[in-house]
Amino acid sequence: MSELKEELIAVLKKLFEEYERKGVDYDRVQWELDYVVYPHIGSYLATGELSKEEGKEVFEFCERKLKELKDRKGSRR
Repeated sequence: MSELKEELIAVLKKLFEEYERKGVDYDRVQWELDYVVYPHIGSYLATGELSKEEGKEVFEFCERKLKELKDRKGSRR
């Protein structure tokens, strides 16, 4: 695993923990991923700093965490 991929996942893990701790709304998290986080990951892919496979793993990590957030939100109703 590349150092950049490890660093991205570690930072994203902390970000999701912060979202959960602060009770950030699912829709807000999805918006931030779509308009802030994903473009940055894409830039690493475009420059070759992150391989296609590594990028896919980072995106999948985000989507898995987002789904977990959505599932928790649904179970609180």
